Amino acid sequence: MTMIEKILAATTALSLTGSAVFAETKWDLSTAWGENNFQAESAIAFADAVREATDGSVDITVYLSGETGVKITEKLAAVETGIVQMADMLLFLQAGEEPFLGVDTLPYLIQGEDEMKAWLDVAGPTYDAIFERRNQKVLYYVPWPSPGVYSKDPIVSADDMAGQRIRAFNATSFTFLENMGAAPVELPFEELATAVAAGTVDGAATSTSTGANSKLYQFTANFNPLNWSMSPDAVTVNLDAWNALTDEERATIEGLADDMEASFWAASAAEDEAQTAVLVENGMTISTADESLKAKMAEAGKAMWADFFVTVPEAKPIVEAYAEKTGK
Repeated sequence: MTMIEKILAATTALSLTGSAVFAETKWDLSTAWGENNFQAESAIAFADAVREATDGSVDITVYLSGETGVKITEKLAAVETGIVQMADMLLFLQAGEEPFLGVDTLPYLIQGEDEMKAWLDVAGPTYDAIFERRNQKVLYYVPWPSPGVYSKDPIVSADDMAGQRIRAFNATSFTFLENMGAAPVELPFEELATAVAAGTVDGAATSTSTGANSKLYQFTANFNPLNWSMSPDAVTVNLDAWNALTDEERATIEGLADDMEASFWAASAAEDEAQTAVLVENGMTISTADESLKAKMAEAGKAMWADFFVTVPEAKPIVEAYAEKTGK
């Protein structure tokens, strides 16, 4: 080998070594939520932890609401096709692609974080199979606070609910409120205050976060956290991108997801508590459902389970196994 050939060989080896040392995987994570939302904050914390734990070999950039152009209902497809490598998606908003993902909206199915854990224990393998079929894997889940009812007059019993003109936030909540004996209303949220002031609407169904942020206490005096459903976000990663990592990188990221998930759930619970406090500070009365209202919720919710099974029959054995586990 000539001197020039030795120099070229040495230079090539040095270049390859340098490339290995400074190799970096860059991923985009799309979330539908703004920077002050607890779900987005959790995604950012996770990305920061991955960057630190991998010494920068996996660098995740979190893009907030609208920044990637991926619509809130397109997260599943965007990760599947690699438009983004990761996404934080509200599962039921992906039901247009995978109908089973709408199951968590069923009233009386998942009530609170303990039941959400039980639900994921039972339904987790089904979710895993869906996401694998869609070329991705779930790293972690984070539940949202449950919805309740804001009203001018207290709603405590089944009789109190009868005839209440409550603004519903989606088709499922409309049917549920109707089954509960209320008179649900379809109305743009921005028109709610005017409608309540005019006496054409009695209140609204939504979460503590939306209620506090929208200052519903300015025109309703009561809130009952009926806790009729709980929906999770899932943070998923494209399988092609995932499989391109080293074994060590995958183990590190999975370990972080397992370790940090509990703190993300705690952030969700803290959000609910903090926003409930805001409602109370602004003069709202927080009510609790009596046994008649709880029984009405169970009856109304289970009727909707049966309807869901007609269109998504694969959900029936999973829901029944979960119901047996939780005594529902």
